Amino acid sequence: MTTVITGPYGPFVYNVEAKTWWWSDDLYRILGFEPGDIVPTTELLVAHKHPDDAAVATAIILNAFTSGEPFALWHRIIDARRRVRTVVSVGDGFRDASGTLVEVRGYMVDVTGSKRGQTARDIDEAVRRSAESRGTIEQAKGIVMATLGVDADEAFGLLKRASQNANIKLRDLAQTLVSTLAEMRGAGMDSLKAVEQVLGPDVVSDV
Repeated sequence: MTTVITGPYGPFVYNVEAKTWWWSDDLYRILGFEPGDIVPTTELLVAHKHPDDAAVATAIILNAFTSGEPFALWHRIIDARRRVRTVVSVGDGFRDASGTLVEVRGYMVDVTGSKRGQTARDIDEAVRRSAESRGTIEQAKGIVMATLGVDADEAFGLLKRASQNANIKLRDLAQTLVSTLAEMRGAGMDSLKAVEQVLGPDVVSDV
């Protein structure tokens, strides 16, 4: 049985070469604007991320603009009316015939006020829609980079080390980190707790 995402649903398209956005009317409204109120930009989108979630969310989204990797991200925003909203953002890169990344397309779903069980189902569905193991690993890398202040190579190395220590596949470890972060955010805990729990305190303490 397929889970249906609930809540306002706002598609978007980012043009990689022109660095311009198209936002649906619902996405404007999720962010607290009326359609056409402002010109959508990356800077504006980042500015509305909740301070506690901004580093991870920004790292993951900016990575998608260069790698084209799919992502599924649970985070909070502060809309134009200063209201805190809980959202799930999902995106994926699209390439032209020559293989050049030309667009990142996706959507944002407002799950504010959902019961925790429903929010978890929304997140699961968002991850399912972008369910490629590379995308999950890239998302986990972004989480580690933003949380521990390391670069992409170091983050990947830490994930591999934790995978070997736990004797589980890298993509499974990455998925566990993504899911654990979502659960801990829902409980009001910070991203460092999730990273320590999944990677292990020994791995994190060496950074």
